[in-house]
Amino acid sequence: MVEQPAFLASLATAARQAQYCLTVCTGSALLAKTGLLDGLQATSNKRSFAWVKAQRPQVQWQAQARWCVAGKFYTSSGISAGLDMALGFVADCCGEVKAEETARRIEYIWHKDSNADPFAFKECPEA
Repeated sequence: MVEQPAFLASLATAARQAQYCLTVCTGSALLAKTGLLDGLQATSNKRSFAWVKAQRPQVQWQAQARWCVAGKFYTSSGISAGLDMALGFVADCCGEVKAEETARRIEYIWHKDSNADPFAFKECPEA
């Protein structure tokens, strides 16, 4: 999809209109291709990190991050990091108590530190 101009134009329109925009894993590469992340910090799955960076070098790609927040844009590393990011988003919007309650309801251990990314060192030599 990173080579589909019509899709990227639709994504850019939707992201511009959205109050918030969250991506998981290599979805950040798609958002980056729209140019909306230029100059902003973002991250992605560490196993695909070099490829993602190559899609849009104008982004400030963060190798050592479970997720990043840049204004209305939230980007996460892998799938489980996406859950952590989503709970971080809930905390940002509704408070940490609500995020912790949500984590308990879904029986998930929330990793609250967005910079604690144990996969960066194993999968991403740039970290």
